[in-house]
Amino acid sequence: MRATEAGELRADIRFWRRSRRTLSLGEALQDLYIGVFAVLMLGSMLVSVLVNLSDVGDRACVASDCAAARSLLPWLVVGTLLAVLWSLARMVGPVAVSPGVAAWLLPSPVDRGELLRGRARGTTLLAAALVAPVAAGAAVLAGYGVGTLALFTAGAAGLSSYGVGALVQAQASARGSHPARLLGPVSLLAVGAGLGAIAVSRAPEVTTGPFVRVASMGVLGLLGAGVATVLVRAGVLAARLRRRDVAPGGALVPGLGGALATLDLALMFDVLVAHASSRRGSVRPRRGGPSGLAALAWRDVIRLRRQPGRLVLLAGSLVVPYAVAAVGGRVVVVLVEVVVCFVLVVPFLVALRVLTRSSGMARMFPAGLGATRAAAVVVPGTLLVVHGLLSVPALHRTIIAPAADLALLGAASGVGGLAAGVRWVTGRPPDYGRPLVSTPAGGVPTNLYGSVLRGVDIAVLTALPMLLSPTSGGAVVSLAVSVGVIGYLCSRRST
Repeated sequence: MRATEAGELRADIRFWRRSRRTLSLGEALQDLYIGVFAVLMLGSMLVSVLVNLSDVGDRACVASDCAAARSLLPWLVVGTLLAVLWSLARMVGPVAVSPGVAAWLLPSPVDRGELLRGRARGTTLLAAALVAPVAAGAAVLAGYGVGTLALFTAGAAGLSSYGVGALVQAQASARGSHPARLLGPVSLLAVGAGLGAIAVSRAPEVTTGPFVRVASMGVLGLLGAGVATVLVRAGVLAARLRRRDVAPGGALVPGLGGALATLDLALMFDVLVAHASSRRGSVRPRRGGPSGLAALAWRDVIRLRRQPGRLVLLAGSLVVPYAVAAVGGRVVVVLVEVVVCFVLVVPFLVALRVLTRSSGMARMFPAGLGATRAAAVVVPGTLLVVHGLLSVPALHRTIIAPAADLALLGAASGVGGLAAGVRWVTGRPPDYGRPLVSTPAGGVPTNLYGSVLRGVDIAVLTALPMLLSPTSGGAVVSLAVSVGVIGYLCSRRST
């Protein structure tokens, strides 16, 4: 089909959609006005808060280690954001189409370059729009000047766009091992190297001299040329995309949209895990192993062998508490350790998630509900306890206490992160059968908005005794609370 015929087909689809719209032009303009006004108002408030925090940092962060870590803060924040963004782009597409387009338009004799070019360019520019404000905020917190802030923000936005464009090329490539697929892990390794340098007090302080500015402008020019090249080649690359390349990512949209509409982040995690498993296809079965409830723990060990990257990420996260201790975090290291364990333990609790959402599968086991779920927590709990014990030297740098007390604090931090993860995984979905709260958006279940803070509440609750009393007494109280929470959540029924 020629480009003119493809344009006519898109025009017919556009006419069909517009003829069935229910929103008038006035209502659309009113919604646009409210959105722009809210963004400007909240944005001005956020800028004021960031400027005030930057002034506080100028007065409080005077030590050499703290100053060096603060100068590296924007690079670490942007590096982490780029790792997440590129990993999601690799998982979803980055070029994806809705199920309707995949079923109706892609099988038709339409020039896919004309059909998918706008999506490829839009995704590339959207990455820059997402990264730029975060980079600017991090630069403000680091105390960068206006010129340095502008250069850093433009560079971060250009790098994100170029990375997404490279992932578009990897998606269109027939090879499965394109170098662009390593952008996410490489960015994460760079962030780990920066945190490691802070942890060993060897972090270089970022300077903004004339030579650095000239070199930055040169790099920025190269990035701009690269982004322009990616945008120009979008049509050629989009024409090479196959239906199986763009359809799976679009199939995620309905599931993710439904999960976000109900603020059920655990359901969104389920959708992403199912998508990753479907892309992997099949695995080699492993026979043998223990029997009884120990078989559930053995399955977690097999999953670790199949996906060692999760274990590597958990081990690499040890640099975070050490970096916080190096900049004088003091007792805050305990809270950081709990939060790190909470965030990283979620992928290890897939078995517990299945036993929670699939009550029929849990009833198939001969043991009770609590014992069955507790068996799925053994391996993640062991890993987090080891993680907490390995963070004891970081606690020793900031807390003056006997070695036995520090070991208890480290173990309690790991168990606290496990309790927060179990709370997040076993959370119940919104129940519309219960009394609803009247809001301008309609009836809302009472547990809808609280689901956003699910897991964070337990992390703070288990870390609070150790923050107030960084001794063995505080660690014992935290351990008692964590064990009680885990026992209750494992024995609680799903509905």
